[in-house]
Order: sequence, then structure tokens, then C-alpha cells
Amino acid sequence: MRSITAADAGKQVALSVGESCQVVLAGNPTTGYQWEVVSLDTAVVKQVSAATYAPSGTAMGSGGQFTFQFKAVAPGQTPLKLIYHRPFEKETPPVQTCEVTLIVR
Repeated sequence: MRSITAADAGKQVALSVGESCQVVLAGNPTTGYQWEVVSLDTAVVKQVSAATYAPSGTAMGSGGQFTFQFKAVAPGQTPLKLIYHRPFEKETPPVQTCEVTLIVR
């Protein structure tokens, strides 16, 4: 399975039809922030499950990693854009974004 991180932002990622990939991004939901997918052509790539979160340590309020799972379903190209924001702050821009271009062959 292909793993995509913040270091891949701005890059193109090639996948084959049927191939799975995951996006792993650092975050801390105890602060109210969360990662959210805001751009994806689901005719090309589908998100296969809700995001999961795993803390990096046992300390209360410590950060960790959000993981999103995707599967390439048809040839094509799609931007995959995620934003890190507080969903309840509607007028506030995200504090981080991560965007890659997925190319499915």
C-alpha cells in the first residue's frame, strides 16, 4: 500500500486501478482541529473508510496521526486536498493544507 505524507504535498502520485493508498498526517484532535478531505473526484479514487486517529504517546492531550484510506477505482487524474481546521470555526481559514495529484492508470 502506498503511503502519502505531508512531505508529498504538491507532488503527483501514480496509482494503478485497484491499488490502495493511505494518507498519514500529524494532528491533535484535543485542540479541536481535524483533517478533512475537501477535494477528490470519487469517480477516480474513493475514500474507503472514515479517518482514524492514533496518539503518538500516552500523555494526556498529546498529538498523533490521522490516517485516511483510499482506493483507485478508474483511470484518470484527481486532486486530493485535505485541510486541517476547526470545523466549528466557519470563517477561519485552515491552519494547514495537504494536496497531491493522484494519477490512476
